[in-house]
Amino acid sequence: MQIKISIRWALIAGFLGLIWGTHLITTTSSYLTSQDVLRQHARDIMQNIAELAMEQSQRHLLHAHGAAALTRQLLASNVVGSQSGKAHALERYLHEQLSVNPHFAGIYVGTPQGNFYDVRHFDARAKGGFRTKVILNTDRDKSVRLVYRDPLFNMIETETSDSDTYDPRKRPWYQKAVAENRIVWTDPYIFFTSQKPGITIAGPFFGPSGELMGVVGVDIEIDQLSVFIANLKIGKHGKAFMLNRNADVVAFGDLDKLSIREASPDGIARLVKIHELDDPHSQKAFEAAQIQTDPSGMLVMDGSRFSRFDHEGHVYHAMFSPFSDSQWPWIIGVYLPEDDYLGDIKSNRLYNILVTMVISLFATFMGFLLARGVIRPIALLGRTARQMKKGQSAPLPQLHSAYKEIQETAKAFSEMKTAVERSQKKYQGIFNNIQDVYYEASLNGVLIEISPSIEKISQYHRHELVGKKLLQINSDPGMRQNMVKTLKDQRRINDHEVVFQDKDSRLRHCALNAMMLYTRSGKPYRIIGSLRDIHDRKTAEQELLRYKNQLEALVKERTLELQKANDGLIAQVERRRATEKQLRVSEEKYRTILDTIEEAYFEMDHTGTLVFVNDAACRIMGYAVDDLSGMHFRHFSAHQSTREIIQAFKKMVRSGVPVRVLTYPVITRKGRTKVLELSATLMRHPSGAVTGFRGLARDVTAKIAAQKEKETLQGQLNHAQRMEAVGTLAGGIAHDFNNLLMGITGNVSLLTAKIDAVSPLSDYLRAIEQCVESGATLTRQLLGYARGGKYQVTAVNLNDTVQRTADMFGRTKKEIKIRARYQNDIWTVDADQGQIDQVLVNLYVNAWQAMTDEMTMILSTSNVVLDADFTTPFGIKPGPFVSVMVQDHGKGIEPDVMKRIFEPFFTTKKMGRGTGLGLASAFGIIKNHGGIIDVKSQPGRGSTFTIYLPAESRQPERLSPAAPSRPRNGSGMLLVVDDEPYILKALTDILQDLGYQVITAIDGHQAIARFEEEKNRIEGVLLDMIMPDLSGRQVLEQLKKIRPDIKVILSSGYSLNGLGEDALGMAGDGFIQKPYQIDQLAATLEAVLNGRVRPDIA
Repeated sequence: MQIKISIRWALIAGFLGLIWGTHLITTTSSYLTSQDVLRQHARDIMQNIAELAMEQSQRHLLHAHGAAALTRQLLASNVVGSQSGKAHALERYLHEQLSVNPHFAGIYVGTPQGNFYDVRHFDARAKGGFRTKVILNTDRDKSVRLVYRDPLFNMIETETSDSDTYDPRKRPWYQKAVAENRIVWTDPYIFFTSQKPGITIAGPFFGPSGELMGVVGVDIEIDQLSVFIANLKIGKHGKAFMLNRNADVVAFGDLDKLSIREASPDGIARLVKIHELDDPHSQKAFEAAQIQTDPSGMLVMDGSRFSRFDHEGHVYHAMFSPFSDSQWPWIIGVYLPEDDYLGDIKSNRLYNILVTMVISLFATFMGFLLARGVIRPIALLGRTARQMKKGQSAPLPQLHSAYKEIQETAKAFSEMKTAVERSQKKYQGIFNNIQDVYYEASLNGVLIEISPSIEKISQYHRHELVGKKLLQINSDPGMRQNMVKTLKDQRRINDHEVVFQDKDSRLRHCALNAMMLYTRSGKPYRIIGSLRDIHDRKTAEQELLRYKNQLEALVKERTLELQKANDGLIAQVERRRATEKQLRVSEEKYRTILDTIEEAYFEMDHTGTLVFVNDAACRIMGYAVDDLSGMHFRHFSAHQSTREIIQAFKKMVRSGVPVRVLTYPVITRKGRTKVLELSATLMRHPSGAVTGFRGLARDVTAKIAAQKEKETLQGQLNHAQRMEAVGTLAGGIAHDFNNLLMGITGNVSLLTAKIDAVSPLSDYLRAIEQCVESGATLTRQLLGYARGGKYQVTAVNLNDTVQRTADMFGRTKKEIKIRARYQNDIWTVDADQGQIDQVLVNLYVNAWQAMTDEMTMILSTSNVVLDADFTTPFGIKPGPFVSVMVQDHGKGIEPDVMKRIFEPFFTTKKMGRGTGLGLASAFGIIKNHGGIIDVKSQPGRGSTFTIYLPAESRQPERLSPAAPSRPRNGSGMLLVVDDEPYILKALTDILQDLGYQVITAIDGHQAIARFEEEKNRIEGVLLDMIMPDLSGRQVLEQLKKIRPDIKVILSSGYSLNGLGEDALGMAGDGFIQKPYQIDQLAATLEAVLNGRVRPDIA
């Protein structure tokens, strides 16, 4: 918890700090000023040393930069080269460069083919001699030749080295130069041959057309920099050294301390790190500078950094300064003892102390005055706020402050206090006058607050209940436990009937509402709710039940009295009068009860005529009492329900058993059909004869309609789930089948390219291609049903589409007559033109196959606006649509067949006459377009299929057919990834015939590994999206992380919208669906690799 302090103490502490700070600053100012002057002088000395060392280093290295640049120009201009005819001239030129620059260890050239030409100093065969290494790579083998020469370029000896595995393309100097496309410098390291520290400069050179021809490298020994630093004089005991950004020591006064050998068996020497250098002064100087590092561990410096450190009782000052040229990421370090330039500085300290004491006393006096003026009004505001928090009404003190901010704070506090008091009064008024009981409780049910209205219900004063559990006064422990469980499970209780005991132990019926309150983190912290008194309603319900029982008892009593009246009518006149009086009272109660219940009550004589009805019966039927009384029940009964009622009542008369629940459809006065649940019993004469029927009826029309709607929706859900499952299976089959067709297509394309067009085999190959195209058409239907996606969405005029497809179909089926009606100013739709053509042709074929006698097919288009009543069962939003109707005069569709017509592979045709995919694919395509396909049919009268597609406002597009193009050869290296070996083999041969270099991968892991190896040479990737273990999407993400600019073409047996477009939206550059022809592949590769707009999305 953060500690709070008062403003009073903050100001006092601030003033005291100011006073003592002033004192300390004054007393030490002269001493520190003198120190700063001398320290600045020392810094200037160290800065000059650093600049001198930088200048010497740059002069030493710039010779190599010029040599590398000149060599690149000569190689690029073909004056000297790596070809067999110019290799000797190249070797002589490199030898001359080494002779002119003795501090060069070697000069060499590496090519993209792995060839290597290296000339360097080599004293083992001749003093001051040279060694030339030539590595040549061909398609089949590799040769390594070593040539030893004396200082005059005379050959001493040659030899070959078959065990040499050196590859310049894998060396850091080669990769860095190619990646950055400029002259680069490597980090310093220990040369293997001379065991001296050195650095390499390398730069690429290019051919006339811009292709990479190779990289030139120069090795420079930098041991002379250590000699130069050792000779620098920095004070009496100061020293300098150089660091690389990776913390390697590049130059140091003692050259023997620069290198260290690894503990591995080969004992390779390397430069020491600064923390490994055998010089404690240099190490402490580096630690004191606290130079930051980036995530890769490299030292980061924006400018010179000065620091100080202690060693063996002496103080040292140090400076580190980075090279100004970014191509040399080096840092100059210099340190100098403080004793070399700083002596004792003592003067006038007593005078400074007296001056600061006077200033301190004056500042203290002024500070207390200022603190009093600031603290007093704030303290008064705080006291008033605490009183408001405790609920005490306190007048706001009149504050007048010289400080503007404090005065504005006081004014804002006054306005806030007024608003809070107004809000409290409003809340208190609502709280005190609310009719229902409002309460707040803790999580364990203890009341925190409850409104005064509780006194009307329970006679408890609100103060008597606060702090107690609300549920403790619940009279039913079982109900209490259920209520707690419901609140925990559902977090809310609505109109839960409970019974409480009031203060006098009387039971009160209430409706309870409760809900949980949660913190922002989702943790419950309070329960709030309300209680409503429903005791009077429950009492009325109980009284109504009691009246009903009393009425039945009186009816029985009357019957007994009438029987006794036969024995002595005259003697019982007075008693009968009294009984009639009681009966009138009872009948009045009976009538009141019948008028208030929700159920319809009726009495009917034995002929079926109503003799008595209550108000509820009139409301249900829509008649007045006088109209409904005396009406025969046949008047408002349907024919079928009339027979059922007569049979039920006859059975009741025979058995004497009442009818408990009977469903009875009736027709109201306004012609609406309602469904009643009827229960009835017999009315008997005192003699036992049946005189009629009485009963109750309840309107269950809404209940039955809701149940039917529930059953309908459940059936639609079951059908949709079944269709979705079959669709998923169909999509998977289509994807795998497209993979097989891809293998066939690839191999047929290769064979076609390798034989003459007049060869007898050409006809066989064309027949195979036609079979593959038929198979591809079948898979497109499967993908259409499986909602595999829209391939190419454009604005379509359905009048043009229907007319074009109907004309085409009519030319092939001349026996059929087509009549068409087209809507003027038809709205456009967003659709895939090819898929809509497929749907219409499937419907034409279906209509043609259904007709045998009258071969007339009727087509029509129209603009329609569908409402929610029509679209909701299909799961589509209402709005404007364009409809296309296809009507035939065939044999129609049986009801049991109608339920399954859109299921894939379901057909009523004979074996071999149909696939069962026509209507299924039409259903999937229209559903994927956000539309509806509806069918109406009667056996023997034909069928009507109607398509509804959402209307759009944009104009239709006129697409001209693309001109056929011949496959164009390409170049460069491609990575092909597919989990099917036969597809990999076919694609490899096709792409090699097109002029590409191909490397393959059978899965995602192998693809990523091979891309890592050849990422700088690979120009494009052809990637299958459906693979085990790592999917194509995951591989795509990894490839883009390794090299964001890599061109990736996605491929799949699924359609673009069904799978590929999601990945294309993330990082893909093109998409091609299997199976595809060689010209499609060539065109896609050319467009994507040349950086044009992705050809897969038009």
